[in-house]
Amino acid sequence: MINTVIKHLTFEEFEHLPDQPGKLELLKGELIELPPAKRKHNKIAQWLFLRLFHSVTEAHGRGEAGDLGEAHMEMGYKFPDGSWLQPDVSITYADQKAGDYYLGSPALAVEVVSESNSADEIAGKVEVYLLYGAAEVWVLYPKRRQIWRHYPEGQAGRPEGKTERVSGLITFSLLPGAAIDINQILDQAGA
Repeated sequence: MINTVIKHLTFEEFEHLPDQPGKLELLKGELIELPPAKRKHNKIAQWLFLRLFHSVTEAHGRGEAGDLGEAHMEMGYKFPDGSWLQPDVSITYADQKAGDYYLGSPALAVEVVSESNSADEIAGKVEVYLLYGAAEVWVLYPKRRQIWRHYPEGQAGRPEGKTERVSGLITFSLLPGAAIDINQILDQAGA
């Protein structure tokens, strides 16, 4: 397991860090430095992004999912607590405020877990996403071929404050009628 290096920074200090290989995020003032993602990790995220992109595009073409914006890979989101996170895949809200980064949580944030992620780090990200408005957060565990799907509390029409484990076919509460076969995504990525 690769350890993450944690330093405490303000968002302003974080924003002025030099570019370097790997991924940098700021979680409640803690700098999270991760090594560059490996090929399988990137391929999983890419295939998942493509499926989500097509699902959102098709729904918009039918005049559905008007509350959803666009699907993204590695998009940056800035949060009121000073956190700055970059989910592997995300779908914004249609009216999501943005400056240099999107502000607040995306509608859907997806984290693909790799050996360089700690359980505390993933739990902290899920907490921030849900606290600041995500409708769903998916945590994909490729080796287990499972997604843990997290929902916020107090949101009408969704399983309130619930976490569920999904294998195989995953349907969307955000995109009724759309589904993704997790095994197919992982097989396409060679995982």
